[in-house]
Amino acid sequence: MTDYEEISIIVGQVRGLLSRADNMTKNGLDLSRQKTGSAVEDGVHKDFTRIIKKARELNDSNGFGQHGAFVSLANSEIDNWSDLMDKCIMLLPIVEGFERRLRPAVLNVGDSDDT
Repeated sequence: MTDYEEISIIVGQVRGLLSRADNMTKNGLDLSRQKTGSAVEDGVHKDFTRIIKKARELNDSNGFGQHGAFVSLANSEIDNWSDLMDKCIMLLPIVEGFERRLRPAVLNVGDSDDT
C-alpha cells in the first residue's frame, strides 16, 4: 500500500469519527467540557487516539517535518481541511498528547500571504 493510499484511509477514518462525535454532541454530550461517558471513552477517544497514532507513524517513517507533507497530501483528499481541523480541535480536550502544531501547519498550507 502506498503512503497516499494509507493517508486516504486515515482521512476517511477521521471523517467518520468526526461524524460520530458530531452526533454525540447533538445528542447532548458536550465534548468541549470533557463530559465524557463510557461511549466516548471506549469509542471516539479510543478510535481518535488510534488514528492519530497511525498518522504519526506514517509521518515519522517518511520524515514528514511537522506534518507539513502529510497535510499537503491529505489536502487533496479533503474538500475543506481547515474546517475538518476546526472540528478536530473540539476533540483535543479528550485526547492526551495530540500535537497542537497540526492546526498552524494546516492554516499555512497554500497561504502565500504569510510573512
